[in-house]
Amino acid sequence: MRSLFLALLPLALVAQTTVAVDNPRVRILTALDRPHQPTALHQHDFNRVMIYLDSADQDISHPGAPTEHLHWKAGDVAWSPAGGMHISEIASDAALRMVEIEIKQPAPATPPKRARNLDPLAIDSAHNKLIFENPQVRVFRATRESGGREKWHEHSGAGRAVVLLSVLSARLESADGTLATMNGAPGDAFWTDGYIKHRASNLGTRPSDLIVVELK
Repeated sequence: MRSLFLALLPLALVAQTTVAVDNPRVRILTALDRPHQPTALHQHDFNRVMIYLDSADQDISHPGAPTEHLHWKAGDVAWSPAGGMHISEIASDAALRMVEIEIKQPAPATPPKRARNLDPLAIDSAHNKLIFENPQVRVFRATRESGGREKWHEHSGAGRAVVLLSVLSARLESADGTLATMNGAPGDAFWTDGYIKHRASNLGTRPSDLIVVELK
């Protein structure tokens, strides 16, 4: 009975994880997988956006199927569909840090409408690069030089997650006059419900680098 219980443990209980955000829309975990320590057999109940903070080799073993040999580079982002019992193991000699964004809500029946003149990818393609898009999310990488300020923009949909790839010290200005700050280190994650027109300024001495996950 004990062995069966261990085989069904979710990843959050067999790897070193911290819950950064948990709400009705998403759960965001920061995880640390140590090398050469295979997880128990498990599966994930939600589709996920995976953001890798380190470079590593990873083996994914599915019962009755060939093992997948994956290589991740720091800053890689991937879509991981739900389901599929598997065992994961870091095959290289260093630990792998990652951020997992579980998408709890299904894709909307109708995609959110975007105002092109406020879409960050449309108005500032030099600083915002699309990584992938599907019925549930749009994911892009945003960079900003030290002292740089974004154009006014908005994120359509149910909300957005931001995951830092670099140290960030930023000031956020909303169209209603609200001012806020966003400060953190690589791997830190933030969530904002809904959307409002805003812009951010990089107050740091180095360029900022982050991943934006817009939930539709």
